Amino acid sequence: MRIAVFIGTRAELIGMASFLKEIDKNDEAELIFAHTGQHYDRGMYEDLLIDLGLRDPDYSLSLGNMSYNQQISAMISQVDGILERARPDFVFVQGNVISSFSAAIASSMSFVPVGHIESGYRSLRDVHSDVRRRVIEMCSMLFFPVCNAAYLNLLEECYDPDYIHYLGDPLIDSLLDYKPRAQKADSYDVYREGEMQLAVFAVRLPWNIGNPKALGRIVKAATSLDDYSVIVLLHPNTRNHLIKFGLMDKLQSSQNVHLIDPLPYTDFIRLMMDCDVLITDSGGPQKESAILQTPCITLSDSTYYVETVENGWNRLLGKSPDPEVLTDAIRSTALGKTIDDPLNDGKSSERIVSKVVRLFEEGKLTISPQVSKTGFYTHLTSFSEGLMGLRTRAASQAEGTVQAMFDETGDITLDATRAQIVRTFGPTQKP
Repeated sequence: MRIAVFIGTRAELIGMASFLKEIDKNDEAELIFAHTGQHYDRGMYEDLLIDLGLRDPDYSLSLGNMSYNQQISAMISQVDGILERARPDFVFVQGNVISSFSAAIASSMSFVPVGHIESGYRSLRDVHSDVRRRVIEMCSMLFFPVCNAAYLNLLEECYDPDYIHYLGDPLIDSLLDYKPRAQKADSYDVYREGEMQLAVFAVRLPWNIGNPKALGRIVKAATSLDDYSVIVLLHPNTRNHLIKFGLMDKLQSSQNVHLIDPLPYTDFIRLMMDCDVLITDSGGPQKESAILQTPCITLSDSTYYVETVENGWNRLLGKSPDPEVLTDAIRSTALGKTIDDPLNDGKSSERIVSKVVRLFEEGKLTISPQVSKTGFYTHLTSFSEGLMGLRTRAASQAEGTVQAMFDETGDITLDATRAQIVRTFGPTQKP
């Protein structure tokens, strides 16, 4: 079986590192590894391949300096060329970045079945991210949510349960695989001044660094933490904007602030293990820091990683908050409770790859223009109007027909007392 994996960003490489290795290990699978060129920086790509112990991609695209729409158009065209040459039996994409978006569209249009890792996440605020993720899901045949909330989202939206496989998160596999190396790396405690706590800023997204006022507030917070030792990671975009807005000197002149270049993944794990609080706007570190039991403050209005907030490891503070609000949040961080998920065992990649190989061997991955890849209504069942409204009180007063009920495990149930998710549509109809 030939399995193609399309990756284009640093976060994807990290999150899928163990997954790529698992495909290479499987005797029944042949890996076609393609890098779309969405992110290209030697320190952020080539060096990362070496650090993660990954082989060079079979295909590498070079798209140059383009707008998002131009990049998507060119990527779809070039991915189509790879599909023509490599002829994979199945394609994996992850997340909601434009690499995954483009590869999913190209594969679907060529009738190559797609598996989507991280299906079902919903930010409800970041419109572009949610649109890309939903389009990817519409192009996919198999869905691999990585937490229970995402799994239930897919069920609630009427995706066919037979195509949804909650088998764990490959990102956790990578974290657990590389953690032993990280524990042997040099400690970042050398940056502590005496008994001071260590705060790490890893901020890189446009809403926090894209204008001088927003970035200035973050710089002021970092330099105001005179009772902390502070590390600021200089992502290339962050460095460029600090220089552009004349803010670099302020950081460099602060005695308790230490500026360091982007780190190899294993060193970044060690940094998250050593610090007392992580301040970030990136996705993966929110989940990684929770598993490592390091408190995190997220400079965003929303997060996909609901479980990190619910368990007390992550606090949403909004985009570029006032310096006083941010420093108060840093000083008031506390430990959360352990995220107890038996699927966080480091074997998610093995389960996902084995599942796809088995389905292929059983002849269940063949698609055609006449076959729906999501089967939206395959398992919807009508019940009497007496079962309406189990989802909310308001729904119980509406005139609608219950068409499906799911229990706490995501399985369809006929028992109204166990229903966690209820779908209601249209006027009341007798069964």
